[in-house]
Amino acid sequence: MMANFTKCVVLVIAAAVFQTSEVRSIVGGHASLPGAAPYIVAIKTTSASTLLCAGVLIKTTWILTTAQCVNDKTAADLKILTGSHRLLTSKELLLVSKIERHPSYKPASSEYNLALLQLSAAVSLSSRVTTVVLNDEPIISGIPVVFFGWGASSYGSLAYSNVLQSLYKRTLSTSDCRAQSELVDLSADNICTIGQPGQAACTHDEAGPLVRYDTQKLVGLFNYGSQCTGRSPDVFVNVLTHKTWIDSIAI
Repeated sequence: MMANFTKCVVLVIAAAVFQTSEVRSIVGGHASLPGAAPYIVAIKTTSASTLLCAGVLIKTTWILTTAQCVNDKTAADLKILTGSHRLLTSKELLLVSKIERHPSYKPASSEYNLALLQLSAAVSLSSRVTTVVLNDEPIISGIPVVFFGWGASSYGSLAYSNVLQSLYKRTLSTSDCRAQSELVDLSADNICTIGQPGQAACTHDEAGPLVRYDTQKLVGLFNYGSQCTGRSPDVFVNVLTHKTWIDSIAI
């Protein structure tokens, strides 16, 4: 009987450890429910099916992500997971036919850090797979927003979460972000978010979507942060400043 009791204790502890590791991601975030962000996609490598970054479905054949994510990739290097908040799934991965990087992308400054991926075939929309609407209003400070990603739970970690994570924050306009942080060189096509210390985007959260809490419109994609601490603002590409370019390609 003691052996059975010990075995039960070990199983309970193992389950608790698995659950803890599964929900630790973004930094200070929490696990999202299935369908919480039906527009998010995971961009994976063709060879090893490992996560490169996130993206969002803006048309049935077009995905918006960051140029940094696919800067050294060809369309043949990429496969796309849609309709799942878990990375480990048996769902079929979709093929990419073309990559359109923003022509003004500057890797050194992270300006114009956007890219569009065209899928080989249109996605079938459902309750778990939808397109996202782009924000069409200027971003001021203090707007409640939600950030989604599969990123690491600590700086320097190479791991990512199996379950999609979410984090609630508030926006900082470009000018307020420059004034209230050390990000004085923040480019005009970026905005920021602030939250509590210990709440931040992290490794593998690249191109994770930031959406308005009230309208669920896409405000931005994660660009870069400050070592996953949350002590400084996280920086996002402001999609509104690039809406004309996005609309001209994704037709």
